[in-house]
Amino acid sequence: MQSHNIRLIDNTYDLYTARQLIDVLMEQKIKFVEELTQNADILEKAKLSNRLDELKAEKRSLDIMFEEYDGEHAEMQIGCTVMMAARKLEAA
Repeated sequence: MQSHNIRLIDNTYDLYTARQLIDVLMEQKIKFVEELTQNADILEKAKLSNRLDELKAEKRSLDIMFEEYDGEHAEMQIGCTVMMAARKLEAA
């Protein structure tokens, strides 16, 4: 098995920039899962639907957190590492 890590985000941002960054990432992930849902079978659609609900709940939670600091001089540290592991599948 081969693995690789990508340090996608590792920085401190003012709240406006942090919110823009997180909003773009969350919206793109939601759109990606919605597109996958269109071509999925019934079982996969159920899983993807649950994942969409989770992502939308996380987005609402983040919106609330950002609103708590609205109008304040603050900064946000964001770290995001993508961890990948690839393995070959055996032929059926």
